[in-house]
Amino acid sequence: MIAALTVVGIGLALWQHRLGQTNGSPVAPASRPAETVAPPGELPVAPRLIGREAELAAVAELVAQRVPVVVISAAAGTGKSALAVSYAHRVRERFPDGQLYVTLGGSGPLPVGARDVLIRFLRALGGEVEERRGTLDELSARFRSVVADLRLLLVLDDAHEAAQVRPLIAAGAGCLTIVTSRRLIGDLPGSAVLTLDALLPGPALELLTATVGADRITADSSGARRLVEVCAGLPLALHIVGSRLRARPGWTPSALADQLTDESRRLDELRLADRTVRSAFQSAYEELNDLDRLVFRRAGSHPGVFFGIESAAHRCGLDVSVVRDSLDRLVDAFLVEAPTPSSYRLHDLLRLFAGEMAERQETPGDRAACLIRQVDWLRGRVGSGEGLVVERDNVLAALRAAVAAGLTEQAWALVEAVHPLLTAPDDHSYRLHLWRSAEQAAAATGNDRRRVRALRWVSHSYGLSGEVEPELATAREAVAVAERLGDNRELAQTVRRLGEALRANGRPDEAETSLLRALRLFQRSHEVEEEIEVRSALGILYNTLGRPERSIPVLKRAAALLTAEESAQHGYVFLGLAAGHKIAGRRAEAVALTRRAFAVADRLDDEFLRGYCFQERGWLAAEDGRHQDAEQDFRAMLEIFTRIRHGAGAGGAHHALGAVAAAQGRQEHASTAYRAAIALYERLGNVELANRVRSSLVALTSSADGDHVRAGETDPGTPGPP
Repeated sequence: MIAALTVVGIGLALWQHRLGQTNGSPVAPASRPAETVAPPGELPVAPRLIGREAELAAVAELVAQRVPVVVISAAAGTGKSALAVSYAHRVRERFPDGQLYVTLGGSGPLPVGARDVLIRFLRALGGEVEERRGTLDELSARFRSVVADLRLLLVLDDAHEAAQVRPLIAAGAGCLTIVTSRRLIGDLPGSAVLTLDALLPGPALELLTATVGADRITADSSGARRLVEVCAGLPLALHIVGSRLRARPGWTPSALADQLTDESRRLDELRLADRTVRSAFQSAYEELNDLDRLVFRRAGSHPGVFFGIESAAHRCGLDVSVVRDSLDRLVDAFLVEAPTPSSYRLHDLLRLFAGEMAERQETPGDRAACLIRQVDWLRGRVGSGEGLVVERDNVLAALRAAVAAGLTEQAWALVEAVHPLLTAPDDHSYRLHLWRSAEQAAAATGNDRRRVRALRWVSHSYGLSGEVEPELATAREAVAVAERLGDNRELAQTVRRLGEALRANGRPDEAETSLLRALRLFQRSHEVEEEIEVRSALGILYNTLGRPERSIPVLKRAAALLTAEESAQHGYVFLGLAAGHKIAGRRAEAVALTRRAFAVADRLDDEFLRGYCFQERGWLAAEDGRHQDAEQDFRAMLEIFTRIRHGAGAGGAHHALGAVAAAQGRQEHASTAYRAAIALYERLGNVELANRVRSSLVALTSSADGDHVRAGETDPGTPGPP
């Protein structure tokens, strides 16, 4: 059997050999046909990109300059992936050999390894199994060899760091690599970095409109603008609120904006299914080391918009150099912005997140100590004028935070340090915010002595702004507290303040009663300087009523009490006397006293006083028929009071300009000036002065032949000292 099988096997072998012969020549074995692989097209669906036209143009410009690697770095939720994919779709036809896309997971706990990505890329490009084996370096070299002569586009989304990206860069001359990351990756070969900020209000509103629909946004444009503001221009937040509105047809933008007003719940509300703004911030925060987390929590919850390195260091309780290095790392992680080399900021949503982290991970004592260190540092910092200029907004923000936290002693000490430095003519609006917070702190602790002082300054600041209704209401409240306190000096101060507020509200009889009471109180306590101020206020009141026989004696006594050392008070007394003599028909005395007041204003460089000197001189020129001189003075008055934001003074200048124009028969110019005065007074809530100007406007329209200006009809009188 063995022999038979052997013979059969040999026979079969010879037969197969003859089958392989043709005309005596061998036939080569058929080779395996080459596998045809279509170019990969892995780009995700093109997003609808709105508001990033400038950034798209910037990427295109870099590519036109033959930059092989474009890195788009930005904070979470800013739309960097959408920008990268949108641009890739626009240029995909330039890369006929394929488009590769991968999400590298850099913002998650387990970033994708470069070796795994290379294996997938090689497979997508048709590489054999054997070609997809080896070390990271071998795979990277093989990938570069495969794509060396290709025109290939790579989008590497959400990179963790440069080391993850370097092996994946296509080095061929016809290749382009676009990288996105939540970190600043600037050390890739041949790369250029483009960073994204939050959207500006215009593009942000455009994005919201595209998401919700133009009709609903147009129907409630103010609510839409509020949504843009609370979303801090962050595209992710805008997409979330837009999608929520679209899913709720009965809601208006204002309704949703009302829900988002509460900062303590804003991040909770910015949620839609599995998309949340908080989770985007949380993943970036969790990647930080312990030191950087602490600096982010404490410096990031800074109550002001901008903060410097020293302020941050005091909040953190750490050395300046340590905090500076940490902030640099936070800037690279796009958790903090550095608009200048010496200042930092967080957009509103990140600031809320930093505060939230502080609430969760800091004890109440730690949070209070953080704020106390900042307030104490600010108190020392503003000791110089330059310090207040730099930290002006931060003082108010820290003050409000201290009051809210119950740190009343620290808050009051900061007010006491800042108040004496507010000497500029336009400081009244700032002073108003300062003393409002001080009044809240005093009220919270039941300290009536502090509270009455704060209320008096609040009323005074309202008065300088021209807001007469809150001026009077606050003055009345101050008097009530002073009466309860039982301190005659405080009572005299508040009664005088009430008298000035009543005069501004067009209640001359009540004003006179209050000012005379204050005068008696100051005389009893021998407060000479205060007596001068009350007499000055009474003189203004009597001049306004056209009673020079009362104003001149009161003001002459005030002039006799003036000290040798010149102050702005001298100028106001001279102006009051000038107005009284003018009303009494004693023009020479009025001119001489106005010149004396001007000299005081010039020597002291007091803009407030100078503005009212222009007013008095302008009325004297108008009475003489020198309309051009009068108009010139009133325009100088308007420029000063507009610049220093003194509403009542600016309104008086408009009124005076209208009167001069009417006296010249220029009805159109007069009407324009009168209407400007009315609009300003109405905005300030000064009904009495608005009605006075309205009467002038009615007279203008009913008669076209006014040929002179009578000071008693249009001159509102000279104000008291600021």
